[in-house]
Amino acid sequence: MAKLRLFANLRELAGTSRLDVPSETVGGVIEAASEKFGPDFRRGVETSRVWVNGEAASMDDSVTEHDEVVLIPPVSGGDQPATTLSALDLMAFLPAAVAIVAILANTQGQEVWAAVLVLIVALWALDIGTAFAARGREFASLAVVVTAAGSAMAAHVAGGGGYALALVIAAVVSLGWAVVFPQYRHVDVLSPTVMVSLLGGLGTASLVLARSAHTPEANAVDVFLVSVIAAVGLSAIVERINPIPLLDPFSVTALGAVLAAVAAAVIWDLSVVSYLLVGLGIAVALLAGRGLSSMLRMGRVALTERPPGALVSLDGVALAAAIYYPLLLLVL
Repeated sequence: MAKLRLFANLRELAGTSRLDVPSETVGGVIEAASEKFGPDFRRGVETSRVWVNGEAASMDDSVTEHDEVVLIPPVSGGDQPATTLSALDLMAFLPAAVAIVAILANTQGQEVWAAVLVLIVALWALDIGTAFAARGREFASLAVVVTAAGSAMAAHVAGGGGYALALVIAAVVSLGWAVVFPQYRHVDVLSPTVMVSLLGGLGTASLVLARSAHTPEANAVDVFLVSVIAAVGLSAIVERINPIPLLDPFSVTALGAVLAAVAAAVIWDLSVVSYLLVGLGIAVALLAGRGLSSMLRMGRVALTERPPGALVSLDGVALAAAIYYPLLLLVL
C-alpha cells in the first residue's frame, strides 16, 4: 500500500489529490490508479513525470506504505509532444505575459520599475516553490520576495553599494527565515532558498541600478530586455517545432542573445563591440540557467528534459540579471 499524490488535470479526473494504492512497485501503483479512474486518466499519466519521495522514479522501483508516489502532468512540467497545443498549454504564455509587463514597466518611473521587478521575482519564487511542493519538499518563497524588495530599496538608496548590500540581505533573510520557521532549517531547504534569494536580490538590484545614473548607458535595460526576450522566445519556438538541422535550443539561445544585443546597440546608437561582449555574457548566463533549472526543480542535472514549472525560462533570466550590472561596469 503506497500513497499516490495527483496534480492538475489528473487530480480533477480522479476527484482527489491523494489516495492509497495497494502495490509493491511504482508501475503497479500507476496501473492500479489508471484502471480505477479510466482511459482519460491513463492518457494523462502517459505524459506525466513520476516521482517517489521527491526523487525521479522508474516503473520498477519498489514502494512501501511509507512512500509517496507523485504524478506531475504537463501543466506542472511533465513531458508532452512538442507539436501539440492544448488548453493546459496556455500556461506556456505566462512568460510572454511577464515579458510584456516588464517592457511596459520599463517605460515608467523608477518606482514602478522596481515594484514590477519585485512582482516578477515573487511569481518566479512561487513557481519554484510549486515545483518543490510537487516533490514533497519545502521552499521559502516568501523569503525570496522579501530579499528582492529589500534589495530594490538598497539599490535605490545606496546606489552601487546596494548591489553588495543585496548579498547581505539575501543571507540575513534566508538564515533568519530558517531561525523563525523550523521547517526551513534543513540543508536541502535552506541551500536552494539562499541560492534563489541571491539571484532574486542581485537581479532586482542589478536591473534597478541599470536604469539609474550609476550606469553609463541610458538604454542598458532596453538592451537587456531585447536580448533575453529574443533568446528565450526563439528557444521556446525551436523546442516546440520539429527538429531543424544545426539548430537546437542551446545554440539558438546563445545566438539569439548575442545578435539581439548587437541589434539593440545599433538601434540605440550604442557601442556595438561593447554590447557584443554584454550579449555574450547574457548568453552564458542563460545557458547556465538551464542547468540551474534542473538542479533546483528536479534535484539533478538533466539538460535534455524540461524542468517542471510555468516560469522555467526565468531561471536563466534571473542569473543573467544578477550579473548584468557588474558586467556593464566591466565592459562599458
